[in-house]
This record gives sequence, C-alpha cells and structure tokens, in this order.
Amino acid sequence: MHSDHKYIEALRQNDQILIRDIYVNHADNVQRWVQSRGGALEDARDVFQEGLIALFEKAQDPAFELSCPLGALLHIICSRKFIDKLRQKGRDTEVRNEEERRYTEEGDADALTLAEESLAEKEKQDRLGRAFEQLSELCRNLLTMLSKGLSPKEVVEQLQMNSLDTLYRRKNACGERWRSLYAEMAI
Repeated sequence: MHSDHKYIEALRQNDQILIRDIYVNHADNVQRWVQSRGGALEDARDVFQEGLIALFEKAQDPAFELSCPLGALLHIICSRKFIDKLRQKGRDTEVRNEEERRYTEEGDADALTLAEESLAEKEKQDRLGRAFEQLSELCRNLLTMLSKGLSPKEVVEQLQMNSLDTLYRRKNACGERWRSLYAEMAI
C-alpha cells in the first residue's frame, strides 16, 4: 500500500481537508498538462473533476488499495479523460498526436507505465483472491499447504486423503477450477 493511500481513505470518508489537499497538490499539474496539449482552462477543470469523480468511485471499492503515487494515477485517469474529450469533439489529429506523445515522453511514460502496470497487477491479484475464496475449503487448504512447501505426503496426512494419487487428482481439479473462476471474473 502506498503512503498516498490516505487520500483514498479521505475520499471514502468525505474528509474535506484531505480532499482539498488533492485539489491543491494535483489540479494545477493536470491543468498545465491539458493546456500544453491545446485544451482550454475549462477543459482542464472538467477533466480534473471527472478524474476525481472516477477516483472517488474506485475508492468506494473496499478492496482497492493505492499502490502508486496518487499524482501518477490521477494523471493517467485525467489524460485518458482528456483524450476521450478530444475524440468526442472529433479532433482525431489531436488524439493521434496525444497518443504519440504519450509513448514518446520517456520520463512521464515510465511513471505512467509503472502506475498502469501496478494497477493492472493489483486488479489481477484481487481477481485471483476472489476466485480463490470461491473454491471449496478442501481446495483452498490443499493449494495453500502445497504453496507453503509442505510435502505431498504431509498434505495427504493432514487432509486425511487416501493416497498421493488422490492428492494429485484433487490438486489438478482445484487448479483447473481456480483458473476457470478467474477467467469468468475477467470477462
């Protein structure tokens, strides 16, 4: 969990002081970024507000934990909102230019890529966890014991299974069920 996670908690609890800090610390950066790409001041304000609303909605998920700087995540959200605005206005040339800039700005791209990857990995881990919780108790115990490095013989004894063959069949069935549940959640 990143130290900026306090802002996610502030959004959840409607903490006006910390929410004001989000505006103070990040609105100008988004405004400069939007205006440097041909957007008007009003566009920048709208984009920041829409980005903050999107972040607020994400914060309502109790499982969501911020794993990157808040500024990087807000930048990603707001940049995508701005590109969507350009698309809606039919400004395809500007959209193409913006997409090209997005991939050529090395410093920003690295931070954005890191934030995107971190967010994607967090969502993947959340889905894996939710899928794991849907497995039977036997499957959860079996997979947990094996992942902790217990020998197959120890697992057979602790779970009172008949044989190693039974263990391997159950392990394969549990793994397949877990993959299936995970795949269903990704849809």
